[in-house]
Amino acid sequence: MKLQLYIIAAMSENHVIGLNNNLPWHLPDEWAHFRRVTEGKAFIMGRKSFEAPDALHSEYRNVIITSRPPAHAGPNVEYAKDISGAIALLSDETDVFILGGASIFQQMLSLADRMYLTIVHAQVAGDAYFPAFDMADWELASSEFHGADDDHAYSFSMNLYIRKRPE
Repeated sequence: MKLQLYIIAAMSENHVIGLNNNLPWHLPDEWAHFRRVTEGKAFIMGRKSFEAPDALHSEYRNVIITSRPPAHAGPNVEYAKDISGAIALLSDETDVFILGGASIFQQMLSLADRMYLTIVHAQVAGDAYFPAFDMADWELASSEFHGADDDHAYSFSMNLYIRKRPE
């Protein structure tokens, strides 16, 4: 089977995905959605995303892209120097999730087959942004709206986009 690459991210309406290497919001139901979607799958992410205080790691397999891998990897952690090296390490997988950060999303956007993209319905301050993309390349397959409540300061929509294939 062909390796399928899936971007998974949450961004504000102004494309913010992070502030000081943390998420700029706390959305427990969105995290639960993330866990459901990615359970038992391999992850690719940059070093800063992996080291973020609020980072989620795969209990199965994490490939970290960094120019300076440590001498010893932790459990379920592998290192690659670049995107092609990460993909080569995971060539035996069928479904791989790309977790960011911004430069990893930018480099992998053209390779992704799907995007699990949560839109946080707010304009927030940040220093990391999801890259611009052409919506004409994607079909919205599903969308689930979640309103703001006592546990969620912002409303959000958990969207699944599937890349349109040339006919």
